[in-house]
Amino acid sequence: MAIFPGLKLVSKRGSVKIPRLVFTLTWLLAGPVLADVSLKGAGTSLAASLFLHWAEEYHRLHPRIKLKYEVKNSTDGINQFLGRGAEFGATDSPLTDNEERKTLGRLVLHLPVAIEGVVITYNLPGVPSGIKLSPGVLSKIFMGAVKKWNDIAIMELNPGISLPNMDILVIHRSDESTLHDLFPGTLAKLDPQWTLKREKDKSLKWPVGQNLKGNEKVMEMMRKWPGVIAAVDFSYATQNHLPMAQLKNTTSHYVAPSMESLQAATSDLVSLPEDGKVILGRSRSPKAYPLCSFCWLLAYQDGFRAYHDHKRAQALVDFLTWVFSDGQKLENDLVYVPLPDSFLGQMKEKVQTIKY
Repeated sequence: MAIFPGLKLVSKRGSVKIPRLVFTLTWLLAGPVLADVSLKGAGTSLAASLFLHWAEEYHRLHPRIKLKYEVKNSTDGINQFLGRGAEFGATDSPLTDNEERKTLGRLVLHLPVAIEGVVITYNLPGVPSGIKLSPGVLSKIFMGAVKKWNDIAIMELNPGISLPNMDILVIHRSDESTLHDLFPGTLAKLDPQWTLKREKDKSLKWPVGQNLKGNEKVMEMMRKWPGVIAAVDFSYATQNHLPMAQLKNTTSHYVAPSMESLQAATSDLVSLPEDGKVILGRSRSPKAYPLCSFCWLLAYQDGFRAYHDHKRAQALVDFLTWVFSDGQKLENDLVYVPLPDSFLGQMKEKVQTIKY
């Protein structure tokens, strides 16, 4: 496109017509140069592979935008976000009222970006995938009250399956240990014993079992020791073909984890509430797998006021716009469940309210 075509300058020797191409190039070179922008997120390990993949792919498409995601438990990610140490946080559960107060009146958007799940996996020689566990029994196992695989509480749920007289070896992950993380948070909701006299403690105290870091360490232990039970990411368990328990949902149906059963947890929602806070584990769908949740991305609505940097705030809006469009298409590849199409319009509108 020509800029100011036919522009003339007057000199002592008369008018001189500047070539359009030269003027255009001169104008562009004199214009502002786009600087590199760095964005950082921090939070849940449950969706870590998704955020890391998003960061890599988005940087490939937009080389000037550098994205970093620090894998933490949800609570540490929230604290880093609230302390302005990250442009966005990622959590398996919404902010508490006390955490909302730490925002000093700045509105934090809860943006569901994916549906994530946790599966209960185990190593029982000769016992097939798909044993049934109720919420109460699951809590008692990780509390240490149910110690044997052939305990009557488990056998009653699994008639026809020969469960061994074997100790239950509980494993829990150190990178998913706070009440904001999906599995510990679910246990705390199931049984008040988990939080008894611990109201001010952000971490769940595991009464029994061994603490390991990451899915890989859990699987390594499972291969070595029969009798192990552990909670791992649905995506990891699916990709590695681990046995998975069926869990009893709110309609008293036992449901195995799958892309379809995680998606079913949203089936009784016509739309998302204004604040975006929905507990998917309470779905009334008989096909819904209960140990699932949205992964929420936390972002300040007034991005410039929070970070005093127009470029960073705008870069975050651009990234989130991509997350709710092309970014959703990458979730199936990593065995995360994308948002239903009916929610995407709402989320895109929310993103556009972020000020930069």
